[in-house]
Amino acid sequence: MTQKTQGTPTTTVIPITLADPSVPYPEMTGDEPCRQDPDLWFPENGAHTGTPRAFCRTCLVVADCRAWALANPHLASEGVWGGMSLTERNAVRRNSMRRAA
Repeated sequence: MTQKTQGTPTTTVIPITLADPSVPYPEMTGDEPCRQDPDLWFPENGAHTGTPRAFCRTCLVVADCRAWALANPHLASEGVWGGMSLTERNAVRRNSMRRAA
């Protein structure tokens, strides 16, 4: 995924010491929807996330992206990743922890 910028999209550089090594960052070809308009994936607080989530459904790496975002909440703390908003990702993590307890 690319980060929100004021101009040209930039590729996210993931510090290896922060990323969960058991869940690799998705291998992307550059044709993914999030690479076309990165600002769409980082809406302002309270803004509707339906459009980027709909685009995620068409992406070939959506499952890998979602798994990575769920495993790395400190790196995917904003925006839509794997078709899920931050609120949705947090709910999945909470539910997983409840089931594990």
